[in-house]
Amino acid sequence: HLERTFRFNADWSMIRKILSVGIPNGLENSMFQLGKVLVLSLVSTFGTYAIAANAVSNVITLFSILPGQAICLAVTTVIARCVGAGDYEQAKYYNKKLILLTHIGMAITIFIVFITLPFILKVYNLSEAASEATRHIIWFHGFCAILIWAESFTLPATFRACGDAKACMIISTLSMWIFRVGASYILGKNLGLGVFGVWVAMIIDWAVRSLLFGIRYFSGKWEKHALVS
Repeated sequence: HLERTFRFNADWSMIRKILSVGIPNGLENSMFQLGKVLVLSLVSTFGTYAIAANAVSNVITLFSILPGQAICLAVTTVIARCVGAGDYEQAKYYNKKLILLTHIGMAITIFIVFITLPFILKVYNLSEAASEATRHIIWFHGFCAILIWAESFTLPATFRACGDAKACMIISTLSMWIFRVGASYILGKNLGLGVFGVWVAMIIDWAVRSLLFGIRYFSGKWEKHALVS
């Protein structure tokens, strides 16, 4: 005997909660990609050496931040479970622990990148100008990533896990357009720093994000946005 067991009833309350996280996160990622396109169009005006240095630096730095990206996935799951249980003290404990692990993991990975950088540059067979620019970018990015990457990207993962995605979208988008895109044109084009200025602007964006996310974290406002408890 077969019954009609499929009965679709939309839970609009749950759908609204899901969209309250999904839509801001999607808009944030869209704005981020659009900003990257504008920055890349600026880099292309600096010449072929800058395009090559920027492309190689993007690949190497992506490897450098792999531990941080992996831990961000863990943050979303762990913090969401703590918030769902209504235990914000435990959420704060694991947030601190995971941010510390992010710093340690990225320090190890970036140290490996620093050691192997001469061999990596030989593999790409870059020009002398492109190699020099890439070397400066990797060292600058590496030290700054160890110091502030976790606060810039792990903290917003904590907020999203708590349902506080709208604040993340506003902070990230404003910082992106004002400091990463705006400062890239000022430093790279107007002040003549070239492709290195674009990466300096990115670090400025990280620093501003870290500051604003830190202020929101210690204000405790993120604790009032739990979707399910």
